[in-house]
Amino acid sequence: MSEEQKYKEDDHDHSFDGIKELDNKAPLWIVILFIVTIGFAMLYVVHYFGYPGNGKDQKSEYDSSVVQANRERAVKLKQSSSKQSTLSIAQQMVKGSTLFNEKGCIACHGMNGEGNNIGPNLTDNTWLHGCSQDDVVKIITEGNPSKGMTSFKSSMSADEITMVASFIRGKLVGSKPANAKAAQGVDCK
Repeated sequence: MSEEQKYKEDDHDHSFDGIKELDNKAPLWIVILFIVTIGFAMLYVVHYFGYPGNGKDQKSEYDSSVVQANRERAVKLKQSSSKQSTLSIAQQMVKGSTLFNEKGCIACHGMNGEGNNIGPNLTDNTWLHGCSQDDVVKIITEGNPSKGMTSFKSSMSADEITMVASFIRGKLVGSKPANAKAAQGVDCK
């Protein structure tokens, strides 16, 4: 059978300017590759985008990452609380004072906590964000971007933040430095 006769069988009688439309079957290897590709795509979609209960959907991955982060945080807190208990109160105050200077708190709150154009006075009994030790720890940890207070949770451990808060409340409050900024906030007596 000649080439012309082979293609003649599949001719659809569509011809334009001497170009004929033929209906030839694709080679077997292309058909197999196409089927394998479709099968792989379906498995990929099911595996990576999830089916109910496989744990691969976004909500399940988020929940598992939150659980993992909470575990890591609990371990860090446990380790840091065991370290903190080994330091005396005086050592914690010295460490808090060192951190206050090293972490740049003096840039906004002054060398002695007196406050300046940026940060409030930390030596009086009026506070902008709560009066308790926990409130001070929270504002150091989370910051307050609208007021220019930077979050220190990424640059200090929980123990270090607690030491700085203890230093502020134990040594700075009531120290009455020269040129202290005027009181701001709520009186915490």
